[in-house]
Order: sequence, then structure tokens, then C-alpha cells
Amino acid sequence: MSFLTGKTKELPTSYFDPTAQAARATIAKDVGGVNPVTGLGPSGEIPQAYMDLFSKSLAPILAQAKESAGDLTGSGLGNVIGSTAGRSLSDFLLGILNQTAGRASGLYSQLAQPLGQQVAYQPGFLDYWFQGLQAAAPIAAKAAA
Repeated sequence: MSFLTGKTKELPTSYFDPTAQAARATIAKDVGGVNPVTGLGPSGEIPQAYMDLFSKSLAPILAQAKESAGDLTGSGLGNVIGSTAGRSLSDFLLGILNQTAGRASGLYSQLAQPLGQQVAYQPGFLDYWFQGLQAAAPIAAKAAA
């Protein structure tokens, strides 16, 4: 006889619920002027933090390449340093892309998740019955008087 009494039940939050949309916008907004999905600045430039990180990681690699070149000069030295710098750049960019892909995957999985359940009270027959009696009581009292 569960229809007689009210009960609480969980209702799924709609994907289009304004609260859910606001939460999704907060998750996806730019962090510190850097797009969390692409890792680029607002106008598509590489952030200065990435440039500084690359130059710090490139300096010891170039020093090692110069040392391994030995007595080479001219184009021979340029080839050794250029190929080492190219490998270093591709390794750096691959690392940045992997980090960005992981961050984007995490953000998109958060955006795809429902934000939780809403608990709502579903009135039963007796709830409506007593509401009707309560509304009719003043009318019945005036009629009896």
C-alpha cells in the first residue's frame, strides 16, 4: 500500500539542468589564461611557462651534444646539435601533448558524468487527502456555524 503514504525517491539530475550546466562551465573554463584542453593561451600562443621549461630542459641536452661532437666544426657540429635539439623538441612536445590529452580526457569524463541525484518527496494518496480536508475545514466550519 505504498501509494497511500508519501515516499522519497532519487531523481537523476538532467544534463540540461542550469545547475549542471554551470558546474560543467566551471570545470571547462580556462585556468590561469591557459585552455585546459589544448594547453595554449587565449590567442593560441604557447604559454611562457612552457617556453621556460623547454629552455631549461634543452640547455643540458645541447651541452651534451656539443661535448659529444668532439672536434667537429661548421656543418658537422651544426648537424649534431640540430639533430639533438630536434629530438629534444619532439620529446618535449610529445610529453606536453600526452599531459594535455590526459587532462582533456579527465575533464571530458567529468563533464560526461551526471552531477548526482536529487532527492525528492513524492506525495501519496493520504497526503493529498489531508490537504483536501485541511482546505475544506474552514468552509465546513462556516457551514456548521
